Amino acid sequence: MDEIKCSISISLYQFKRWMINPRIYVIFISIFLYLHSLLSPIITFCSNSGYDITPFLFPYIMCQPITVTLIMLGVILLFCDAPFIGPEQPYIIIRSGRKTWVLGNILYLALASIVFFLLIILFIIIILFPVIEFSWGWGKVIGTFAQTALASQHGISIPFPQVIFTSYTPLQSMLLTFINNCLVSFMLGITIFTLNLKLSRVTGVIGAVIPVLWQMTVTKTWTGFIRYSPVSWVSLANIDAFSNSLYPSHQYVYIVLCSVSLTLSFLSIVFILKKDIQVLKSV
Repeated sequence: MDEIKCSISISLYQFKRWMINPRIYVIFISIFLYLHSLLSPIITFCSNSGYDITPFLFPYIMCQPITVTLIMLGVILLFCDAPFIGPEQPYIIIRSGRKTWVLGNILYLALASIVFFLLIILFIIIILFPVIEFSWGWGKVIGTFAQTALASQHGISIPFPQVIFTSYTPLQSMLLTFINNCLVSFMLGITIFTLNLKLSRVTGVIGAVIPVLWQMTVTKTWTGFIRYSPVSWVSLANIDAFSNSLYPSHQYVYIVLCSVSLTLSFLSIVFILKKDIQVLKSV
C-alpha cells in the first residue's frame, strides 16, 4: 500500500512540474492553434448554412495522417525529457526506491496520455462551441460530410470516412478513438522512457519518432502495412470492425499495444536496477 501511495505521489509530482515548464505551454498552445485553423472552415460552413454540428469530430480529425503526425509529435515533445531525472530526482529515488520510482513514472506516462487527449477533445469543443449542436446522434452536418463530397468542396481538409459513420455510434467512436490514442501515446512515452534510461535521450526520441513517420509512409504505400503501424491505429478507419479486410481488428490492436507497453515497462524496471543515476537537464 505504501508503494502504491508513493508511486501516485511521484506521478502527481511530475504533473506539478507542468506549471513551471514553458515547453508544456508551447505544446498545448500550438495544438490549440492548429486545431483552430483545421476547424475554422467547418465553423464557416455551419455559419453560412445555418446548421449546427455535433461535437463528435475527434474520431474524424484523427483520420487525417498529417494531424496524427503533428499530435503524436506533441506527445513525443511532452515526454522527450524522460526518464525525468532532474536535480531533485536522485533524492526521490533514494527515498522511494528504484522500482517504486519507475512505477510512479509509468503511472505518470499513462495519466499524462489521458490528460493530453482529454484536453484535445476539450479544445475541439471550445473551438466549435459557437456552432455546436448537443445531440447523441451524428447530426445532419457530419452525416452529410460522411456520405457526400460536400466537406472537400468547402475547403474542409478533415476526412469523413463513411465506415466510421455506419459502423459506430458517436459515443462508441469517441471512446474507442480516445482509448486507441491513449494507448499509442503511452507506448510512445514508455518507448522514450525505456530507451533513454538504457541508452541516451536522443535514442529514445528517435525510437518514438520512427513509428510516427512510418505512419505517414504507410498511408502512401500498401494498406496491408497498417497491421505493422501502431500509430495508424488511432484512426478507426484503419481498424476492421468486422474482420473481413487487411486492416487489424480491435482485438489485435489492443493485444499488440498492451504487449509492447508492458514489455517496455518491465524492461525499464530491469534497467533502473542496474543503472547509475545521472542528473539530466530538463528540455
